[in-house]
Amino acid sequence: MAIGLALVIQAYVVKPYRIPSPSMVDTLQVRDRVLVNRLVYHFRDVARGDIIVFRWPEDRDVVFIKRVVGLPGDTLVARDGKLYVNGVAQNEAYVHKTNGVTDPTLPASPLPGTTMRDPWSLAVSYEVPQGTYFMMGDNRMNSDDSRVWGPVPRDDVIGEAFFIYWPLDRLGPI
Repeated sequence: MAIGLALVIQAYVVKPYRIPSPSMVDTLQVRDRVLVNRLVYHFRDVARGDIIVFRWPEDRDVVFIKRVVGLPGDTLVARDGKLYVNGVAQNEAYVHKTNGVTDPTLPASPLPGTTMRDPWSLAVSYEVPQGTYFMMGDNRMNSDDSRVWGPVPRDDVIGEAFFIYWPLDRLGPI
């Protein structure tokens, strides 16, 4: 009975995940273990700033964790090392700092072998399509995110990360 209840809770309510990469440093560290609320988005909309787990658009069997920076209909651009949303420079205190200085938010690099950029690279203004979200890691200089592979469809959102449960010295809400 207990095993069945645990499986139901993981499948529908709260599921644990391990952080495999430094893309969310300093907010989340490599090997942190977090709890993800799988129900929350049945009761409220995804909000800018939420840290969510989702299926990677390039391979839906792989899950990623990133921060929502763009909502459907938002216009985004990376300019002068800052992210602009609907023409307003964002104050993103959570973005990783190097030697006390906030790392810049830059557009994705051009595609290898071409002079072209994907429309979502943020080299020029990009409007987030309806039914999708634009995701970025807090470690902007070391994050494979929507600047590279585009927006995440709403149907691929798994849930919101809300609590670090391991290691114990990092125990607490995100």
